[in-house]
Amino acid sequence: MKNKKHLKIVVNSPVVLRFCFLCLAAFIISSLTEGRANLAIFSVYRASLKHPMTYVRFFTHILGHASLSHLAGNLMSLLVLGPMLEDRYGSKAILFVILITAFVTGLAHFILFPGTALLGASGVVFAFILL
Repeated sequence: MKNKKHLKIVVNSPVVLRFCFLCLAAFIISSLTEGRANLAIFSVYRASLKHPMTYVRFFTHILGHASLSHLAGNLMSLLVLGPMLEDRYGSKAILFVILITAFVTGLAHFILFPGTALLGASGVVFAFILL
């Protein structure tokens, strides 16, 4: 019987990679819906607090991107910084940083900038730079 060698892929930063894939999926969905998904799901803006999607958008706005260059810039920074940080601090800590950054930036934008929408992972990139 021959020894069969199995190819095994080891991922050292599952949270960062999943986050990047979610950003890519959100961009594809937004492109297929001609930007309507960005407005409905992947942007945070002043809306009624009675509407449940207002609270969802506090977190999902970090997945949306306005253009391919916007997405590429954020993904490049995330993929350069993220794996090192996740290796050093752990997956739970990086997930916590991503979620807290999303909520704080979403809430701040909701309160301070009523006439505009915010989307993108630039806040997460900045948080990673600070780490």
